[in-house]
Amino acid sequence: MKKIKYLSFILLATSIVFLLAGCTETATPYETNNKDGYSVSVKFDANGGTFTTNTSVIVDSFNVDDKSQVALIAPDDSRRSNDAFKATKNGHFLAGWYRECIETTDESGKKIYSYSGKWDFENDVLKVDKDKTYSADTPALTLYAAWIPLFEIEFYSLESGDLVDTLKYNPTDAKAIEIPAWDEETGAIEMYDFPKREGYTFNKAFYDAEGTNELTGETLTHPGSVNEENATATDPILKLYVDWHEGEWYRIYNVDQFKESASLTGNYELFADLDFNDEIWPTTFVYGNFSGVIKGNGHTIRNVNVTQTNNSKVNAGLFGYITDTANISDVNFENITFTIKAGTRKVGTSFGLFAGTISDKAIISGVNILNGHLQIDSSCYFAVDDYSIGLVCGMGDASKLSTAQIDCTAVGDSPEIVKITENGNAVTVDFEK
Repeated sequence: MKKIKYLSFILLATSIVFLLAGCTETATPYETNNKDGYSVSVKFDANGGTFTTNTSVIVDSFNVDDKSQVALIAPDDSRRSNDAFKATKNGHFLAGWYRECIETTDESGKKIYSYSGKWDFENDVLKVDKDKTYSADTPALTLYAAWIPLFEIEFYSLESGDLVDTLKYNPTDAKAIEIPAWDEETGAIEMYDFPKREGYTFNKAFYDAEGTNELTGETLTHPGSVNEENATATDPILKLYVDWHEGEWYRIYNVDQFKESASLTGNYELFADLDFNDEIWPTTFVYGNFSGVIKGNGHTIRNVNVTQTNNSKVNAGLFGYITDTANISDVNFENITFTIKAGTRKVGTSFGLFAGTISDKAIISGVNILNGHLQIDSSCYFAVDDYSIGLVCGMGDASKLSTAQIDCTAVGDSPEIVKITENGNAVTVDFEK
């Protein structure tokens, strides 16, 4: 039996690509191959793409004096070297390597490619006649990269029908497309590969514009497919219709989530009761202008103890100022204590157990305060008369709350010097000398 002379792919492929990148005008890869006796060549044409070697072609060459068939390996096969020659094309994925590539143009002048004869690197072999005289500059086989535009997922607003964003998807990737899911540790939504929409939070997605066929489960399978026979794509675009919540939303299951996500513009939906015993109510709420949303779903926030100690803040309460755009609904506040301890010289100061000030345009519905305690510390010093204290709120419409079980008492070292008068929601405080 004759010995088969066959150059290993690892050494050969590396040397050929080097020649492509650095050969002189009189030393082409094919001339070098002929000189070295490797007369049968196979060319891989990136066909509009680029290999990792910054070349558009790589060549494998063989000595087939005693060999009638040759098994090929793909350019990106790891057996070639530590840096396999992966081909890429911007905005496309590789469907495979094909023996035939026919280029035509459509009416607009756009190039159209059709392919046939996909090479199966597991089973196909290159058959050659060992007695034939070959010339290396005429490849025995050329394999062309077949490129298909990346599949897409188009996201439309369920409400308006407008296109919001587009996700490019490579169907050759092994990973599934993960559907957005709420993170119970942070309370925020994890979007995974789905695009974010500025100023909005994902709620649900549907396959239809009517919102009847909801996207469910943990992952999404793109319906697109590739016909391997001719490298054509079917159903490359998936349309999804998304229901968005305006603003940045959090799903709250525990106190830590509520505290860590505390924001004056945040939007919160409660999925559990929150017990603030030995916990600190977010200071940003106590003095800030709250313009977000709290959707309580009938849950209760209990055992909150807040002490107002800042002389420079105009409004203070569980919420400093509840603005025009705020919406607080279907939530109970139970066993709440708000203590006014710091004196103030600030004209226009407003204090209340629920809020310093409630805007007339704020939406408050189904909100109940049960066992509320407004406390005035005897160390307070009000140097001006232009301040407001209320059981529910210092300024605004206290009747927005459904229930307000709140008492007002004096505390501190000398509670006897504090005279408190209640008139509905309004509280008047006099300090006896």
